[in-house]
Amino acid sequence: MTRLPANGDGVLVLALTGEFDSGTVAPFRRALAEAQATQAVRTIIDVSGVAYADSGLVRLLLEAHHLLPRLTVAGPLPPQLRRLLELSGAAGTLSITPDVDAAREA
Repeated sequence: MTRLPANGDGVLVLALTGEFDSGTVAPFRRALAEAQATQAVRTIIDVSGVAYADSGLVRLLLEAHHLLPRLTVAGPLPPQLRRLLELSGAAGTLSITPDVDAAREA
């Protein structure tokens, strides 16, 4: 997980890469807590680099949706994650955009 540098627009971008399951989401959980403390104007979670995810990541995305104002999940969504979000119903709850640029404009 990488926190991308701020560009002065008040938007916080967290880029997720690699595998995320209940045993590996701790850094992302800490980053979300930091995001809540910074009170960014918008938080974007870039999931385009996620190689694998389970319900642990989906759960954190849904928690973030409730905690952070103007949270957007930016793709493109990897097929496995897209399917997981659709099957869990999270796709209908989360604001999902095709990419980070579209999320900045939303």
